[in-house]
Amino acid sequence: MNKKFSRRDFLKLSSIALGAAALPILSPTDSVAASAGALGRVTVDGLRLMKRPRWITDLVGTKKRDEVVTLYRAIVGEGKPFIHNNVWFEIEGGYLHSSWVQPVKNELQTPVTTLPLNGLFGEVFVPFTEAYESTDTKSKIVYRLYYSSTFKVNKLQTVNGVLWYHLFDEEKPNGFWIDGRHLRIITPDEITPISPDAADKRVVADLDTHWLSAYEGKTEVYRARFASGKAYFESNGELKRNITLGAKQPIWGKFITVHMSGGVAPDGYDLPGVGWVSLFSGGGAAIHSTYWHNDFGRPRSAGCLNATPEAAKWFFRWTAPPVEYMPGKIEAPWPGGTRVEIIGTPPPSASEGP
Repeated sequence: MNKKFSRRDFLKLSSIALGAAALPILSPTDSVAASAGALGRVTVDGLRLMKRPRWITDLVGTKKRDEVVTLYRAIVGEGKPFIHNNVWFEIEGGYLHSSWVQPVKNELQTPVTTLPLNGLFGEVFVPFTEAYESTDTKSKIVYRLYYSSTFKVNKLQTVNGVLWYHLFDEEKPNGFWIDGRHLRIITPDEITPISPDAADKRVVADLDTHWLSAYEGKTEVYRARFASGKAYFESNGELKRNITLGAKQPIWGKFITVHMSGGVAPDGYDLPGVGWVSLFSGGGAAIHSTYWHNDFGRPRSAGCLNATPEAAKWFFRWTAPPVEYMPGKIEAPWPGGTRVEIIGTPPPSASEGP
């Protein structure tokens, strides 16, 4: 299927947030134009491919989890029954609902050949890559790592002309290895603070509209869609809520990368390389990047505020306290950093990830 795009088409596409309804306020950094060659990774098994961008229509087929498709364009279709999101992706043969398609890149990198003493940070820059127990591809696959997940590289090894990165993981003492071509190195200038001298910074998370807003005084300077946190069950059976309605809690910890895991079946999760984490509650709630869905605009996490990688990184840089590239994390003493205010209606129970 050949597609030609006019300037008008391009501008129209550029105004649509992938994974969010077309709403009037949208940051350019939180928007991706689905132009020819853009890619998406299917995040669930059996995603329905529809003849038209609506659920009540002819079913063309289904797509498997981790299938990578070319996105021709993003368009506004019918949201029902998923009224929080009416954006669809046109692909070869039909339309996929954007909530279950992660926009990705597939760009091989030139690996670094030397490491500083404390290592470097990087993000997966292909749709997915296998993480092995050793540099032998016949060894055990520890994880499948997805586009935009972030990690610390602390070792290098070349085997048969291929340079491998060893990734540190706080929950896996031995870490794991990936092909170095699959990780883009994050440079220190990418985490420099945004508007560090601005007065009266605050973040407002509206649980009714699912907009996450950054304010400097009374001026809203950034806005992005998010997925809110539901209550969830701990391993001891205790029902837990990380988000407190009406609270104005300070950001007390920030991490470039965190391995998040917890809960029990069917709500358990094990997610390495969650990026751009800004913790703001004693219960462990945070604003953070999300690679396991593109379903923003409704409650679906296990207590955190899920955002796109671009949005989570922006809030990470804009909020206080600032973070040095190394060690890539900080815990702020009381009274902490920028306040996060939760407004709206508390989310229901159950969960699908942090």
